[in-house]
Amino acid sequence: MIYMNLNNLLTIDECTDRQLPDGKPLINFLDNIITEKIDTLSGTKLKDELELINVKSFNDGKILILTEPKGDIISEDEIIRFKKNYEKQVSSAMSQGKPYVHLVTNIKWYSLFHNFIQNNNIPVYVSKVDYAQMPEWEIEKDLKMTEAFMLPSHLHYYSNEINHSILIDLTLADTSQRNYVLDFEKLLGKALEFDNVEILIRPGMYLPSFENEHIQVIETADSECIHSHSNVFVYSNKPYSNEILPRLLYYAANSKIVFTNYNYSINNLVPSVILNLNKKGYAFSPLNELDAFNILNENRNNVLYNLTLINIIDDIHADIFDKRLVNQLNIGSGNNYMVDNNLITGNDCEQFDSKINSSKYDIEQTLSFPIIFLGKTGVEYNDSFIKFPDKKIDCIIHNQKNVVNKSNQKKKLSMIIPIHNNGKYLKFKCYNSIKQLTCFDDLEIIFVDDGSTDHETLRIIEDIRSEHPEIVYQRFENGSGSASRPRNAGVELASTDYITFLDPDNEAINDGFSVLLEEMEKNQDLDMIVGNIVREDNIKRNEINYYNKVMKVNVDDIIEDTRSILINTNLTVQSIQALIVKRKILLENDLKMVEGAAGQDTLFFQELILNCDKVKVIDQMVHSYYAYVEGSVTNTVTHKFFEKFYKVELQRIKFLEEENLIDVYMKIKFNFYFKNWYLKKYAEIQDLHEKAKAKEYLDKIIELYSPYREYFDVIDY
Repeated sequence: MIYMNLNNLLTIDECTDRQLPDGKPLINFLDNIITEKIDTLSGTKLKDELELINVKSFNDGKILILTEPKGDIISEDEIIRFKKNYEKQVSSAMSQGKPYVHLVTNIKWYSLFHNFIQNNNIPVYVSKVDYAQMPEWEIEKDLKMTEAFMLPSHLHYYSNEINHSILIDLTLADTSQRNYVLDFEKLLGKALEFDNVEILIRPGMYLPSFENEHIQVIETADSECIHSHSNVFVYSNKPYSNEILPRLLYYAANSKIVFTNYNYSINNLVPSVILNLNKKGYAFSPLNELDAFNILNENRNNVLYNLTLINIIDDIHADIFDKRLVNQLNIGSGNNYMVDNNLITGNDCEQFDSKINSSKYDIEQTLSFPIIFLGKTGVEYNDSFIKFPDKKIDCIIHNQKNVVNKSNQKKKLSMIIPIHNNGKYLKFKCYNSIKQLTCFDDLEIIFVDDGSTDHETLRIIEDIRSEHPEIVYQRFENGSGSASRPRNAGVELASTDYITFLDPDNEAINDGFSVLLEEMEKNQDLDMIVGNIVREDNIKRNEINYYNKVMKVNVDDIIEDTRSILINTNLTVQSIQALIVKRKILLENDLKMVEGAAGQDTLFFQELILNCDKVKVIDQMVHSYYAYVEGSVTNTVTHKFFEKFYKVELQRIKFLEEENLIDVYMKIKFNFYFKNWYLKKYAEIQDLHEKAKAKEYLDKIIELYSPYREYFDVIDY
């Protein structure tokens, strides 16, 4: 026989979703997890994975799901036989009128089927990770991209034990990169915060020499090695690549607290993964037991309930038949805010006996996990449980009791956090980050919920408040459409002399708020202090350094002629989440954000600075701004996007005219902003009806500024 080495054939060095540890899968699903018959091909990962979860391969299924051979090295005879069977099964499905699709599970073999797929118009499903490896000529017109997904067989480890040991995975480090270069000395410095450290490298990879008995370097990792660490830091210097996703999903699903560099996909898919946002350092440190459990449990739940092959099969079935393939688990908890999605089980599931008496927001998922995925008959967590009727509980999840944080310390700074249907970001980005601030006990944290409608967010708010009952809380029953109303309400609720803001999907970094607060307290004459931010999206990192911009036009870091600075910096603004301002400045000048509007932060900053007598700028990073968060106002473009911006333009022009800044604005800002913001967003709208309605608001914006038409460039839209 002649054997073909797939790596040599297709010049792909390494399969990104390779199974790291040796060992058998842990998974032991409830029977009939998938409720319909599915046709698959022998010799594929898909067939093996479906059999693992008790879904057999049938010849009379409702749908045929095709895919590639599972092996990387296959004989020529085997591949010929596989292709013949592939074509035969498609022909049979055609004759029966049975739907069929191709799901990519081994991208290395996909090109061998491309022409047949194209000629027969076979719909193709491919993950974003595999899509990135496809040459342009292979991309089908009917191709449907999925999120990265984990195979059930890659679940090998379930544990809630926490240790201070870490595995540092450097196997994805690209030593040829000039940006995001690995600083090994700093990496070691952070690693020494842990009791034991193992560094996983590629065979032959160069590392600088060092001597430390607590740190071991290894070139291969078996399951025992991986699972002896509660913590994993995965290094990648490609923040805008999806290649890291399978590795991170693997670690997250297998009960790890995962740290990594910034990656926009991970931020959207698994917000509980802790991202390194400091380009000059590394952010991974041992966590307390409660935080550690919450994060590893969320990692595990998120991946196994939402990001596995089962979810992809379910999506394919829903696309074709408009019906879900996987049923929800009915536990009958009676909780008004029950997490009611992705609790999966078989078709004829019994009603479970349950007692839910915990403020933990995902308690149903946490309790159900060992039953659904590990085959347990019952699970107990503190004084809550779920179990089959008449069965004994055989899995107890031990965890630290919820530590209620109370401080008698007088609060110094009110931090206002507006909330709307973004609970996971609130818990695992915003709130987790402010808990790391040295000024945390000085903070009066104010949650204002602007009419959240999803139960998950409501329960997360309840969860956080049970941990930190001092949080000031107000809820509006109906949403206003922007962060302005909750921010305005937060100012009214505040009881301290100083105000700042932080959005749920952003993070405090570099202890910036503590530094700003200390500077404000040193100089009581200051009305406001402003720092810097880092903006991360799906293309590049941008450090927005307001300090440098001011220092180019001012003699020092103290601004006393705020109007001149505003003009001389070309009306430059900074994030209102990177400053601290005296509350009396807002109250005495009746400064409020435009409610129901988008883009109101820019106008509000300009109003703030003009009403301050003395402002200090400081070269300090304060927060990260995630500019590519799915579902955010600025990333969801319909006509309502332009309606919200029209509301702020009504107030902007009024402000500019009253402050005699309209000519400055028209000369240096208007045309650039209209072309590079409004028109680019307008171009993203595909629906013709939405586009027409959006144009009405663009016309209104143009009409607002028509008295200054002499400043217009030619604007065609």
